[in-house]
Amino acid sequence: MASEFEALTEDQVLERLLAADTVPEKAVLLERMGIPVRLRGLTGKQVFAIRERCTERKEKRGQTIERLDEELFNVSLIAAATVTPNWGDAKLVTKFSASGAEEVIKRILLAGELSALGDVVLDLSGFNTELEDVKN
Repeated sequence: MASEFEALTEDQVLERLLAADTVPEKAVLLERMGIPVRLRGLTGKQVFAIRERCTERKEKRGQTIERLDEELFNVSLIAAATVTPNWGDAKLVTKFSASGAEEVIKRILLAGELSALGDVVLDLSGFNTELEDVKN
């Protein structure tokens, strides 16, 4: 019995790739504040650019040591993936004396909320997804 994968022609695969412009979204309730946060998945390019920006590199004894700033990584993921609310709204920036959306997120959300929302963004972005092997 042929699987769905084997039944696709090269043209059908190409059509699906060309039509792949939708990104998954999900609303998550921040129970402490009773507000929904709508998040969307990010592309590999976006996630890797954020990871690069959040990675500190130091030279030590001729070796480069890399360390990911996980708090900044989660905050940056959330800022990039949030559809609503607008973390960079002028009222929020002013109230929290923040420099922008990322700083507002840091000041409003608790550490566990940052981690949980960051995990949702990564899930929506295809991380933690099991892929089915295609048998030849």
